[in-house]
Amino acid sequence: MNNNNNMICDFGVHKGESYKQVPASFLTWMVGINHQKASIAKEELKRREQAARQSLMKSS
Repeated sequence: MNNNNNMICDFGVHKGESYKQVPASFLTWMVGINHQKASIAKEELKRREQAARQSLMKSS
């Protein structure tokens, strides 16, 4: 997986924000319309899902 921690959104209402801070709904929208940077959005969504799963495993 690419390290998107330093990747900055360069368009739309979230221009200037790290993809790590962009709402999941915006990332999902990017994927849904097959935006030219949809791969970045997919990777960030995957990163968040993995983090959530790890958090659940730790709390079990």
